[in-house]
Amino acid sequence: MRRRCALVLVLLAAWGCGLDGPDDPVIARLDGEPIRRSEVSAPAAFRLYRHEAQSYAVLEEETRRLADERVLAEAARREGVTPGALLARVEADGPPVTDADVERYLAEHGKDAAASGTTRERVRHYLEERGRIARRLAFLEELRRQAGFEWLLAKPAMPRVAIDTSGAPERGPADAPVVIVHFAGFGSRDSARSAQALARLAAEFPGRFRWLHVNLFRDEDEAGRRAAELAFLAQDGGRFWPLHDALFARRGRLDDEAIAAAAREAGVEPDALARADRSALARRVAEDLALARRAGALREPTLFLNGRYWSALGPYPRLRELFEEELARAVDGGVAER
Repeated sequence: MRRRCALVLVLLAAWGCGLDGPDDPVIARLDGEPIRRSEVSAPAAFRLYRHEAQSYAVLEEETRRLADERVLAEAARREGVTPGALLARVEADGPPVTDADVERYLAEHGKDAAASGTTRERVRHYLEERGRIARRLAFLEELRRQAGFEWLLAKPAMPRVAIDTSGAPERGPADAPVVIVHFAGFGSRDSARSAQALARLAAEFPGRFRWLHVNLFRDEDEAGRRAAELAFLAQDGGRFWPLHDALFARRGRLDDEAIAAAAREAGVEPDALARADRSALARRVAEDLALARRAGALREPTLFLNGRYWSALGPYPRLRELFEEELARAVDGGVAER
């Protein structure tokens, strides 16, 4: 109990040192010149937010656990039993799992009606345990309600991230009200789907957003790395977006032959990589990956709409809704952030 309380106090102290204070303190000096917190927090806003969200979750979990211990102890005192005995009674006070319950579960989860007796027994045990947990949680929730429990700490707000995308390939009007940065890898099926979603969005809202591409791929995606290097050469020659579309048309199924075919479709010399300065291209790829880390894009695909994070794995209707929110905000006086 004391250890949990100490954890909560430490986290509360840390929580009070957030980024939204009225001041902008100097946190370092370089050649006598100050470096202020805002200079560091703006590009790292989403990474800092993740830490705040984790702290918030721990605080909520530990606070509810502490509240549960207290209300359970009081309820057990009134009943004249131990807290453990009271919970055991609550968990056991439910209808037994029947054969019909097991059959229903098997049917709902696409299991063979001729499942073995061992499988049925495992399902029965699972349903029994699920019922015990549900009864315990409902009981504790009701005790908290009766005790007037209130969770008062505000959830941290998701920030807007300042992303320096100077030099990144872009399509769409320079003065578009919404700027979307797409962190994606050419060798990824998920990135191909998110690129398709952005193409759909561009068709529905022509001229309303500027689309920027930044390379982000997994370490093991060697084809994606080669495609990214070739894309830089295509960018230098003014053929980035034709190659971008041809590569993503492969839906993440890339090998040397597929990359060469996409290059030919885009009007890019397939053997350009063989003659290029690969170390210079590797540096450009590394710069993209470093930009992704600074922005807080942990994996591809990730989108930022005017600096607002969105996991590109989410459904298209939600992306469209988010875009419309940003569009309305820009029309009402917000400024698209590059």
